Amino acid sequence: MILFGGFVELWGLNHSFTLKHYIEAFGIEFLENNEIMWSGSAWNSFNVTFLVAFFAAPPTTAIGILTAYLLTRHKFRGKNAFEFGTMLSFAIPGTIIGVSYVFAFNIPPIEMTGTGLILVISFIFRNMPVGVRAGIASMNQLDPHLDEASMTLNASSFQTFKNILLPLLKPAIIAAFIFSFVRSVTAISAVIFLVSANYDLAVSYILGRLENNDYGLAIVYSSVLIISMLMVIILIQRLIGKTQIGRRDPNASMLQANLG
Repeated sequence: MILFGGFVELWGLNHSFTLKHYIEAFGIEFLENNEIMWSGSAWNSFNVTFLVAFFAAPPTTAIGILTAYLLTRHKFRGKNAFEFGTMLSFAIPGTIIGVSYVFAFNIPPIEMTGTGLILVISFIFRNMPVGVRAGIASMNQLDPHLDEASMTLNASSFQTFKNILLPLLKPAIIAAFIFSFVRSVTAISAVIFLVSANYDLAVSYILGRLENNDYGLAIVYSSVLIISMLMVIILIQRLIGKTQIGRRDPNASMLQANLG
């Protein structure tokens, strides 16, 4: 129904076919000197949203997986308090986090309010707990003897993590990356206080259109976001692939032994 609503004059009242909402939001004009003009009013927030999401998703995933490795494979004083602290940002309401970021980074020497960097940092630490929990769940399924066997072969902790554990953590990495990306595109509670005129996001743009009773643009933008995120998720899964873990085929092993 959302996809249908973008092609009518006014959803629920006037169902006459029209493309004016798409033209107004995502219009493109070709100038005489072969230049392209992105004339749609939604292009700025659309580009900023996906740019911020792509910058925030990799560090969110990396920090979450590394933190999970630290919590599951190492023992240190204050471990329980550290684990509790990693989950704290997920329990605090987003509005409180947004206001806190404004007060914390609104004055020198760290003045980031109104910039794109504060949006990226907000998404990283807001979504990091999911990467931590996904990594912990996957790490707990891996036998610690894998690490010990790697150490006995004179491999360092970094080599063990890179060559042994990371390939087995691929499902957790994909889940954390996709979740952090989707949440960065659709989050509104914390970032509603952090957006600015130059760094506007999709959700704040849609909310502004709804407040002005411009439902056509809001519906069109929502439709484009749904399709865009589905395409990105499919692309990520295609690029990363699937983890295939299983026993060797006994017939193939016997054939290899006979050939040897």
